[in-house]
Amino acid sequence: MRKSVGAKDTFLLDLHTLEPANEGLDPLIRKVWDYCEANGIGAKTVTLKIKYADFTQRTRSKTVAAPLPAIADLKDIVGLLPAPIFPPRKGIRLLGVTLSSLERRA
Repeated sequence: MRKSVGAKDTFLLDLHTLEPANEGLDPLIRKVWDYCEANGIGAKTVTLKIKYADFTQRTRSKTVAAPLPAIADLKDIVGLLPAPIFPPRKGIRLLGVTLSSLERRA
């Protein structure tokens, strides 16, 4: 079984505010969730990858005790992760969402 499932997107224009960042995260959340659902996989760790215009990057993650039961739970966690870095000192060029600590659903 895979160790992680992820999706990322590079933006044409750098992001400087939270609202467009959240809009950019929605399709990434859906993509990783749909993959896990289709393959009977649950995940306990959510990682947000942030790459800035100068190509430096930062990650933030959260691990929960049991696999996330619903996409709403994933959205809640992803929604909390970027808040501390806004407003960013430099533009954000790429965002990624990765799920790890994977296990087969019963």
